[in-house]
Amino acid sequence: MKLLHFLSVLLVCSVMSLQVVAADSQAIALAKIVSVQMQEIGYQVGDVAQQTITISTPNGYVIDEASLPNIGKSARSIELRNAQWSSQNVSDETVHTLILDWQIFRVMQETRAYPLKPLILQFIMNNKKIAVYVKPNQMFVASILPTSMKKASTEINDAQFNPKSDVLPKARDTQTLIKTLIMAVLGFFLSSLYFAWRFDWLPAKLTALFSAPLPFRSAYRNIQALQKTSDTSSKLNEAMLALRSACDATAGTALSAERVALMFKSNAQFATKRTEIEKFYNVSERAFFAGDIGNINIQQLKQLCRDLMLIEAK
Repeated sequence: MKLLHFLSVLLVCSVMSLQVVAADSQAIALAKIVSVQMQEIGYQVGDVAQQTITISTPNGYVIDEASLPNIGKSARSIELRNAQWSSQNVSDETVHTLILDWQIFRVMQETRAYPLKPLILQFIMNNKKIAVYVKPNQMFVASILPTSMKKASTEINDAQFNPKSDVLPKARDTQTLIKTLIMAVLGFFLSSLYFAWRFDWLPAKLTALFSAPLPFRSAYRNIQALQKTSDTSSKLNEAMLALRSACDATAGTALSAERVALMFKSNAQFATKRTEIEKFYNVSERAFFAGDIGNINIQQLKQLCRDLMLIEAK
């Protein structure tokens, strides 16, 4: 009797266990992945790929938040930036939607596919639990360098890639640019040469190759040479003689304080300096005939000669 009672109890427990296991197996069988959506190609470093996972379970099951991936969790070169989930009852099922944002933050030199982190999502109801494995998607990410596919098989990871050659510059007509550059350089050289001649920056031997030195230019150079020595009365007299000789050569005749007006008849451009020239002749004649040089110095003579030289070069 005791053995019969024991066997009956064991039979009842086995039946109850089989019912529980069958219920759980039925629940697991009814939990399924409806869809996993994500664009897998067309990414560069820094891009964000959105993965949408839809799973259906029997009514009453809710997602276990502990099974969700943590924000910032990385899978090699890919990091989870954001995660959102929601659920909706449809007929006798509960549809769970999980939206994950993955960002690529590091790439290799070659173009390749990067797998996402695999997911094992769990759903609970009372003491019952369902686990669903989600196969990881892949992100097809281009390298920083431009690349082209050499050959590819059905698996993206088996693809081989080679860097593209540099893009050749667009052909353009440079003849006009070269001619313009040559003309600009030539114009700059000639204008620099002219201003150097006008302001007497060139050596006397070089300017003599182009033209004979003008009277006031020669006088300016002589006074400039005298200025390098001490300012004695003899040097001052030589400077006065050089400037008077230039005035005589310009007028075409010997000038004096009374005859200075002859210079402006044929050289009207010097009329702007008539007062200074007349004053110079008066001072120079007192210095020559009376020995009174007054307060004039070589620097003043040089400045007057330079002004006349600039007028002469126009």
